Amino acid sequence: MNRFRKLRRFLLALVLCVCAVLSLALVVSQIEQRLLRRRAELLLAEIQSLELRKTPWPEAQQQFQHWAANRKFDDACNEHKCFLQITLDEPVLGSVFGTNVFVHLDDYFRWRFKLSYSTGPFVRMEQALFRAYVRVGGRPAMVMANVGMRDGIVWSKGFSVLIETYVHGVPGLFGGAEVEYALMADTYSVPRFDYYRAHWADPQLMLHPDYRIGRPSGCTVCVLGWAHFTPYADPADVHRLMQLDLSCLTRWHPCLTQSDIMPAAWKQYLAENARLDGLRSQPACSPSTIEMLGRDSNNIATGEILGYRESVDNHGYHHGTASVRALERLKGAAGWKPGETREVSVWSAPGRGNAQLQAGSRLIFFGGRDHSSEMLIDPGGACPIVSMNETNLRLVRRGIDQDYSAMDNAE
Repeated sequence: MNRFRKLRRFLLALVLCVCAVLSLALVVSQIEQRLLRRRAELLLAEIQSLELRKTPWPEAQQQFQHWAANRKFDDACNEHKCFLQITLDEPVLGSVFGTNVFVHLDDYFRWRFKLSYSTGPFVRMEQALFRAYVRVGGRPAMVMANVGMRDGIVWSKGFSVLIETYVHGVPGLFGGAEVEYALMADTYSVPRFDYYRAHWADPQLMLHPDYRIGRPSGCTVCVLGWAHFTPYADPADVHRLMQLDLSCLTRWHPCLTQSDIMPAAWKQYLAENARLDGLRSQPACSPSTIEMLGRDSNNIATGEILGYRESVDNHGYHHGTASVRALERLKGAAGWKPGETREVSVWSAPGRGNAQLQAGSRLIFFGGRDHSSEMLIDPGGACPIVSMNETNLRLVRRGIDQDYSAMDNAE
């Protein structure tokens, strides 16, 4: 009986010690999370304060001087171009996704006892502890900010957040199942929006040509929202798109969707969705559309039509081919050699714009994302054919001037 009492006291003491250690660990983690949130809010405010195409690089460097332990400059930095990244993370996230003691223990036992398994017992235990940590209020997270310089001026900036969270029984999210997943928000600048012939122009760009808001078509065990903007976007729009709710780093009830982490941008995204179908059905090759083609196309050149022919295949599909004499490369188009004759496919509907395909017509040709992609007479979307005239050339060149990546590729 005495031995049983001692054993019971020992087990009780052990349970109390474990509970005390776990409680202390949770308290420490909560303190760390609040410190991370405070630092992340400061970093976001500093990124927000930078004005693209205006803030001097020395001023930006001075502002981020106190992040020395967390910042990293790109290896290719020089006096003309540089890229700075600042990373803040919650310790648990780094330990779970890195090579830690649990992984080493599994490796040792796999080697020592000649076992064969992909996920060992120690890693499984680590995963169970991680799930428990998230459910009792832990918010493993990572925050990243970046700033880019060109010729002494800030030309790019961005801010992203990743938070490990979980959901249970919420309709529309993972079928109502209980799931741990990553909630992510990305807001950053881009030199242009990649042009794919079949999907151009994005209807959002007809509403606001210098920024887009969206989410990926597929995201495995994650929820992601993004907002991308060019350096020419209105600073007020940029500030709104970069408004992230960093209370998600410390909330007791976890943030679950894009509306939680990026409320301002996502509210606009949902409101605009109802208007996009109408914009798709009412194409118009406006001056702003031609300017966007200049900015967003990888390859642009001019050429003169020498001849045009149509054919119909065995399935009844029409195909058009134009013989073109290359005139001038405006952007990319490394294979477009002035003076040579090229065969260019015409993807527009039969008879669409054929009057402009007569011999002697001069047009502007566009190519998409891949540098080796085919040049097109009809860029798609709202512009079936873009004639080569002073007005269109001016618009295209204005768009090219807005794409600083074109200058990088030309170097």
